[in-house]
Amino acid sequence: MGTLTDSVNPDSDQPWRFSLSLIAGLVLVVAFIGAAMLSFVWTPYDVTRLAIPDKLQSPSMTHWFGTDHFGRDIFSMIIVGARTSIAVAVLAVGIGIGVGVPLGLAAAAKRDSWLDELIMRGNDLVFAFPALLIAIMITAVYGPGAVNAIIAIGIFNIPVFARLSRGSALSLWTRDFVLAARVAGKNATRISVEHIL
Repeated sequence: MGTLTDSVNPDSDQPWRFSLSLIAGLVLVVAFIGAAMLSFVWTPYDVTRLAIPDKLQSPSMTHWFGTDHFGRDIFSMIIVGARTSIAVAVLAVGIGIGVGVPLGLAAAAKRDSWLDELIMRGNDLVFAFPALLIAIMITAVYGPGAVNAIIAIGIFNIPVFARLSRGSALSLWTRDFVLAARVAGKNATRISVEHIL
C-alpha cells in the first residue's frame, strides 16, 4: 500500500521570496544610481585635474579608492562616470523599446504578410552583425562620443525588443478578448494599441 504525501502548495505563506543574489543586485543598482546622483552635488576631487606626484596611490582616507597613473581620484571618476553610464543605458534601451516594440506589434498584427517578413528579415540583418562591430562602424563614420554609443547600442536593442514584443503579441492574438475586439469591428492597429500593448 502506497503512502500518501501532502501536495506542495504553490501559494505559499511567503509569496515574495527574495534570494540573496536579488537583494545584492538591488543594493548594487541603488548604490550605483545613488553615486550618480551624488556626483551632481559633490565630488571629492576634480576628475580633470592631473596630479602626477599623487599617481598610483593605494586606497586611503584621502583617496578612498586610490589614484590612477595620472594622479586622478578614482572614486571621483567612478561617481562621475556612473552618471554617463546610466544616461547611455536609459537612452539606448529607450530607443530599443520606442522603435522595437511598435515594429514587433506591427509584425504580429500583420503576421504572415510582407510587412511581417520585412520586419523579421530586418531584425535578422541587424543580428547578423555583432554589437561590437556595429559600434565600431558607427564610431568610424561619426566619431567617438556618448551620442554615437547610445545610437549604436539602441540600434542593436531594436530587434531584441521587436522579437520579444512580436512573440508576446502573437500569443495574445488568439485570446478571447482580442477576438471580441475584432468582432466589435476594431482594426489591427487599435487592437494592438488598446488591448495587446
